[in-house]
Amino acid sequence: MPGEQSISTSNEEHIRLRNALRESELLRELSELLASSLDPTHILQILVRRTTEVCEVQRCAVWLLDEAQMSFLPSAYHLNASNFPPKALQAADHVWHRSRFPFHDPIVQHLVQQQPCLALSDLASTSSSHMLLLADKFLVRSILLIALLREGKPVGIMSLDNPQQETLFSAEQQQLARAIGQQAALTIHNARLYQQAQSERKRAERLIQRARSIYQVAMAVNSGEELATVLHIATQHLQQGFGTGKAAIALLSQDMTLSVMSQGESTASTPNEGPHLPALSHCQQAATTGKTYFIPSDQATPHERAWFQQLGFEQVLVAPLMGNLPRQHSRRTARGETSCLGLALIGFPLHARAPSQGYRAFALDIAAQCALAIEKDHILQEARQAAALANERANTLDVIFNAMSEGILVLGMQGETILSNHMARRYLETSFDAQIDLSKLLQHRHISTLRGKTIPPERFPIVRALRGEYIRGERYVTTSADGSERTMEINVEPLLDDQQQQIGIVSAFRDISEQIRSERRVRRALDTMLHAAEAVSGLTNLHDMLQSLLGKTLASLHCDRGMVQLYNQEQHVFEPYLSIGFAPEEEELWQQEQQTWLMPTEGQYTGFREHLLAGHALQVSAEQCPEQPNPFAETMLIAAPIMHHNDLHGVILLDRSTTLRREQHPQEGATRPLRHPVFNVWDLAVAEGIAQFAGLAMEQMHWQKEATLARTSEELMRQSNDLKDEFLDITAHEFRTPLTIIVAHSQMMARLLRKHQLEPVLQDKLHESIATIDQQGHQLTNIVNTFLEVTRLNRGQIVLNTEELDVQRIVERTVAEHAMTSPMHTITCQVQTGAHPYLILGDSARLSQVFANLLQNAIKYSPFGGSITVTLQQTPNASGDPFVEIRIQDQGIGIPLDAQARLFERFYRAPNIEGNKTRGVGLGLYVVAQFLSLHGGHICVESSGIPGEGSCFILTLPLVERSDIIEA
Repeated sequence: MPGEQSISTSNEEHIRLRNALRESELLRELSELLASSLDPTHILQILVRRTTEVCEVQRCAVWLLDEAQMSFLPSAYHLNASNFPPKALQAADHVWHRSRFPFHDPIVQHLVQQQPCLALSDLASTSSSHMLLLADKFLVRSILLIALLREGKPVGIMSLDNPQQETLFSAEQQQLARAIGQQAALTIHNARLYQQAQSERKRAERLIQRARSIYQVAMAVNSGEELATVLHIATQHLQQGFGTGKAAIALLSQDMTLSVMSQGESTASTPNEGPHLPALSHCQQAATTGKTYFIPSDQATPHERAWFQQLGFEQVLVAPLMGNLPRQHSRRTARGETSCLGLALIGFPLHARAPSQGYRAFALDIAAQCALAIEKDHILQEARQAAALANERANTLDVIFNAMSEGILVLGMQGETILSNHMARRYLETSFDAQIDLSKLLQHRHISTLRGKTIPPERFPIVRALRGEYIRGERYVTTSADGSERTMEINVEPLLDDQQQQIGIVSAFRDISEQIRSERRVRRALDTMLHAAEAVSGLTNLHDMLQSLLGKTLASLHCDRGMVQLYNQEQHVFEPYLSIGFAPEEEELWQQEQQTWLMPTEGQYTGFREHLLAGHALQVSAEQCPEQPNPFAETMLIAAPIMHHNDLHGVILLDRSTTLRREQHPQEGATRPLRHPVFNVWDLAVAEGIAQFAGLAMEQMHWQKEATLARTSEELMRQSNDLKDEFLDITAHEFRTPLTIIVAHSQMMARLLRKHQLEPVLQDKLHESIATIDQQGHQLTNIVNTFLEVTRLNRGQIVLNTEELDVQRIVERTVAEHAMTSPMHTITCQVQTGAHPYLILGDSARLSQVFANLLQNAIKYSPFGGSITVTLQQTPNASGDPFVEIRIQDQGIGIPLDAQARLFERFYRAPNIEGNKTRGVGLGLYVVAQFLSLHGGHICVESSGIPGEGSCFILTLPLVERSDIIEA
């Protein structure tokens, strides 16, 4: 019926209106509840609980989008069902907390991009593995999914279902759930924004707090606080900034040792020395890279763990203090070379997580300020040291400046005083605090040249230097306030500014008065010495020489009189030799007076004599021996010993006693002596030098006499040697003819005896006599030939027939010949291989004669059966030239040591051969030595002088350096 239809329609609209009002009220209530809190967790818990109530479902869950993992992760969950077993609910809750909706799941993509409200009546029929897992583990049969979108972007997913029930969600439920989802998305977005705002605010507060901490540490660095205080402040801010309450700062020394300077609430007045940085591998890595390093407890090395435990730390964040001081661990940055100066250490609890990058940056900022404090402290220390050194140098220079023996005066261009030292004030005779007025000084001082010429003020060296003149080593004479003269020497240098413009002068002047006096004394002494040299030169008579020398010395030293006494070496007394300036009646008395010190008796003063005998000039006066009762009250003389090579020959006595007496007892009306009678050191030096001249002259005269006698003896010896040579020559020639005749007749008689037969006994005796005559005749002939050779050697008449020879062949031939003729001796020859052939330049006949002579001597003075060994070897001389050394060793009677030096002299025979049956005239070895000398060789002998040990004659001859060897 129409009326009933109208009523039905009205009822439906009423129901819809009531539902709309109810929905609106519920949404308003939910919105107020959601807006009452900005905590996302609290909001979502309210949301899921009220949604189950409003939408009349048993379970509601919310998954929020995690963009990092691209998944929707469980965030809030509510189940309103009391008819489920607890174990089932517990298992479902466990599964839900580990569930997720992948963002790329097809159903999820359809939900967020196309249909924000999706009702799935049977999850078992879906193809999504995640939905199937949800249906199986989460007891879901039907589900309503609502996409939580904000400005078209997904925020999360809300799900509604009735566990283990298939549900057909009505349009009102879907609409209401969608409306709740929109409100929830807005609320979640706002809560997230608030949470981000709160996080940023907290982050900003942390940054502000860190900035304040860094600022306060920087203010402490720049406030001039001590380094220990700055490090303590930095440690406190590290503790506050990290909230751990544990921090420390350790400095790194040059030897890479870590020393804790600040820890917690304490500041180390004495650094606590820790380990070496190379032993802490992680800390060393931080120091090398310049970056922070977090060291968990289980990753620390044993050395690090021990050090951290000592500091009370478990886990540590290490921040290096990087600065610009030179250290071993350095790295180059855009701002230059930086190095690790120490470490900032922040302790963390055992299970704390590693600090974020912001905390690490804060630690590095504090560490950088600490590094600046260390650099500043180093710079301040260097500045203090430099200031102390500069002050010390300034004080030293001031002391040196005022201790200088030269006066230093610095003047401006107008003559005003800029600087002066004590010596300058002393020379100028002004007080230290008074201003020096150069013009007034020049007006009141008489200044002159060394020759006495007055120097006007405008020509004074300093005034001329102010006008630009060059002043170097100028001398002048000025008068002091006490009237004494002073000779000064001045040097002036210009004082320039940085533009090389003259702004003043620096003058240095010194007192050279004593130097001038010394120069005059030296000149006078040299003149005296020159006169003494003139006196002794050209004189050969001792008396004339000493008299001339004494006279010139008396005049040079202004003495009244003098005497020379010679020293008797045998009796040790001084004997008068000559004198000048004495009257006849006073000389003997004067000599007796001087005997009291020249020859003191017991009880008299002996110091003068001892000083004189020691070779030193001395002054004899009462002042020299005041402690002795002496008779020298009116004595004033110099005694200079005449010596040469520490031999005392005499003494020169120079007397001023007469002048001394006139000064002590002046006669009425007499003039005062011109010179003070006291001698000075210059007078002593001059007297001693003249006495040495006299000693030298006396020694020269002695040697001249000796040389004259020696020349006379040498001439006589030369004449004697000439007579000997002439005698030998005449004797040899006179003997040669009769010896030749005797040998010839003996040979003729031997031939006649062989032709005529005589009685056997008589014939044997005649043969024996003839053989003896022949043997003695040949021996005399050899002696005569030796005499002739010696004569020719002495006169230089021997001419060698020089050629290149093989000395080895000559020696071997000579040895073979004597081995055959002397069978009672064993003669051997040994030749050592050398670097050169045994080639020499020489005369073959003469060398054969030399070797034969030496072998014959070895045979004569060796016992029967004794061995004789000849050895050839090569050896270099001192210059490295090759020589052949020939050694002839025998086992004979030997040669006494005292005879070896004269062995090669003419007519010399060793004393131990006097009783030997061999005879000779002592010329053989002389001829050998002379012939070897003509060949450029040498001979010597080695022998102990003990019979039986024999002798060894050693010959050396120069070898010819050739590479080819002469064939035999």
